Amino acid sequence: MTDDLEPLRRSRPDRLLPDDPPDPETLVRGKARLMSAITGPADPADAAGAADAVGAVSPADAASAAGAAGQRRSPSIYPRLAYRDEVAALDFLTRAFGFVERREARMEHPDGMLAWLEIGDGMVMIGRAGEEHHGLHSPLDVGALTAMVNVRVHDIDAHHRRAEAEGARIVMPLEEMFWGDRRYEALDPEGHRWHFAERVTRAPDQPGEFTGGGGRTGGGGS
Repeated sequence: MTDDLEPLRRSRPDRLLPDDPPDPETLVRGKARLMSAITGPADPADAAGAADAVGAVSPADAASAAGAAGQRRSPSIYPRLAYRDEVAALDFLTRAFGFVERREARMEHPDGMLAWLEIGDGMVMIGRAGEEHHGLHSPLDVGALTAMVNVRVHDIDAHHRRAEAEGARIVMPLEEMFWGDRRYEALDPEGHRWHFAERVTRAPDQPGEFTGGGGRTGGGGS
C-alpha cells in the first residue's frame, strides 16, 4: 500500500546504521510531518489562546517563535565524541553541564545510541566508542585525552558549582584571563575534557592594560 506516509516509512531511522547518521533536522522535520498527519494542522488561534491563557507570549510572538523553530538549522561544524557508555554520558552531560538533548533526533540501536546535545547555539553529537563506530575511542580506551571541547556559557560561576556538585572532575579552577574570559576546565566521567568560559570584561587594547587571572598581568593559558 502506498500513501502520503510512504516516504517516512522508507526513511525510518531504526533502519539506518549507527555509523550513518542523518542530519538531526531530517528527523525533526519527519516527526513534524508525522504528527501533522496524525493530528491535523495546528490551529494558530488555539495555540495563541493557550499562550494568552497562561500569559506566556502574544500571538505575534508565538507565530515568530514557531517560525524560528521551523527554520532551525544544525551548525556548520560540530564534534562527535565517543563513549563506552553513551547512555550514561548523555545523563551526565545534561545533568552536570546543562546540555539539552534534541530528543526527537536520538537514534537507538542494539549496538549503540546516537544523540545530539545543544547548549546555546552550539551542538555536540555523542555515540558508542569502538572500531566499528568510525574507529572513535573513549579516553578510557586509549588512556589519554582525545579531545577538548570549548563551550561558552552564561553565569560561569553557577555553571561551575553545578558541574562540581554533579561529580565533574575540575582540572583547571575558575580564573579570569587577561583577554576578558572567566573560565574553568573539567573532565566528564570517561575523560573528555571540557573548557567552559564566559566573557566578563572587555579584552585589553594593549598588553598589560589590566591585570586578570588572580593578579597576573599579560598572557595566561589558552
